[in-house]
Amino acid sequence: MKIKKQIDKLTLLEKLDRFFDGKQKGMLLMSIALTLLFGLLLFEPKISMGGDDSMYINRAFSFITKSTFPTFQGPLYPIVLGIIIYVIGVKLMVLKFFSMACLLVAQWFTFKLFRNYLSPFILFFFLLMVSTSASVLYYGSATYNETFYLCIQSIFLFYFTRLFIEAGEQSFQFKKDIYKILSIGFLLFLMAITKNIGLVAVLAVVIYFVFNKNWKYALLTIGSFIMFMVVFNVVKSSFWDIKEIQISNQLSTLMNKNAYKPQDGTEDFLGFLVRFGDNSLVYLGYHFRNIFGLASNDLIEGNVMVTLFIYLIFIAGFFTFFKRSTFWLFISIFTATAFGVTFIILQTSWIQERLIIVFTPLLLAFLLHVLYYSFSHSLKKYASVLLFFFAIMLIANMVRTLTKIPEQVKVNTHYMSGDKYYGFPVDWINYLKMTKWVKDNLPDDAYVACRKPGMAFIYSGGKDFYGIWNVPTNDPEVLYKKLKDAGVTHVIMANLRTNPDDPNSRVINTISRYLNAINNAYPGKLTLVHQIGDEWPASIYKLD
Repeated sequence: MKIKKQIDKLTLLEKLDRFFDGKQKGMLLMSIALTLLFGLLLFEPKISMGGDDSMYINRAFSFITKSTFPTFQGPLYPIVLGIIIYVIGVKLMVLKFFSMACLLVAQWFTFKLFRNYLSPFILFFFLLMVSTSASVLYYGSATYNETFYLCIQSIFLFYFTRLFIEAGEQSFQFKKDIYKILSIGFLLFLMAITKNIGLVAVLAVVIYFVFNKNWKYALLTIGSFIMFMVVFNVVKSSFWDIKEIQISNQLSTLMNKNAYKPQDGTEDFLGFLVRFGDNSLVYLGYHFRNIFGLASNDLIEGNVMVTLFIYLIFIAGFFTFFKRSTFWLFISIFTATAFGVTFIILQTSWIQERLIIVFTPLLLAFLLHVLYYSFSHSLKKYASVLLFFFAIMLIANMVRTLTKIPEQVKVNTHYMSGDKYYGFPVDWINYLKMTKWVKDNLPDDAYVACRKPGMAFIYSGGKDFYGIWNVPTNDPEVLYKKLKDAGVTHVIMANLRTNPDDPNSRVINTISRYLNAINNAYPGKLTLVHQIGDEWPASIYKLD
């Protein structure tokens, strides 16, 4: 009777915590089962129209077959894919299931990271949201490097918490602590050579140690990371004669005002501030809520109120846990650093959710913990409001995921029956068929330029293509010489639309502008060889 009275005195959130307490292992199994179930139902057999996922495979193949070191973006993921390709060949489905394995490992370590720091109920809700998010699940069957990075990041966060937060930060003792410094430095190194944005993890760790006035750990961590980077770059330059720093390949693009028009010049201080605001609006005000099912439509449009609300909750949480919890201090610093740097450096024209997907589980966990803390203390009388909000989040997330399944099952059915173009719009089908025509009809020594060389590599059956990403200059002589110096013999010009679902959408005109400049200056240098499709056709030109 006394126990019943004690239970009756518990708040609503305390009752939920008591119910879920002791069921953490069951939560983990549930989340893994849901990830596998929905991951298979939403499994994407195609390569995306974005192109980066196919380029990772292309670079992996070149690394193994030609010993070409992958210099653009982080090299580690293509190297790992290259090892898989070396063993089994270019088996797209195997490479995609490797992503699923990485997602499951990431989920395991994310659970281990938060199990002692989120309340039992919030841990259950968090795992349920992440394991049923259609956006997160998509990367479990994509060959982008997001799940691979997420895997390494979750391992790093778990071991950093165990080695430096739970063990405490005593004065450094060389024999006792050197392995800690080296292991964390190595994990930071792995993150940095997987994605350039992984460098923010080093910054976050240093900021955390500085906040705790542990200067020695900060310096030693930097030193450990630099040591691994130096060894890596020495090996790279020795075997592949590559001198430039990894990030330099993308830095110029990030610094430009327009990623596709370098002639417009570099961004200034005010421009970076505008970037921060615009990216905050799009990535927090749209993509973050869309990842968890809360966007009302597919139109990418940021919501000012949502953005401000997230910033308000996050800042309030930071000051709340600044002295209360070293763990949540670290998570907030890591999350803020990751999003902050991302919003400053990203070109506002890119607006892709994958550019923040690896950090969204951390942001979600922190926001949920702050809301739980608030509604367990000063707002405890309104806990039912929080649960109502959680219910809306969960229902919206599940509805978004479930509504995607029927169409994806149809895509998979067609794919298994041999129709590998099903699900692509007509402009992309014409382009992909042209890449196969190139492999079947042009001589082996023909070197063809195109807009999406990674996709061309996959759908042609393994032929290497030259990529034209932008029009670097208005000088036709330079443009022509650039192609000839690269050995290009043909160029594919396709009518790929920026939004294939909109018939009035703008056609990506990079190749068209490139070829028009050459043709106007050198008439007769371009000869039409073949065309596929009447509506949104793909054409191939011989370059003399």
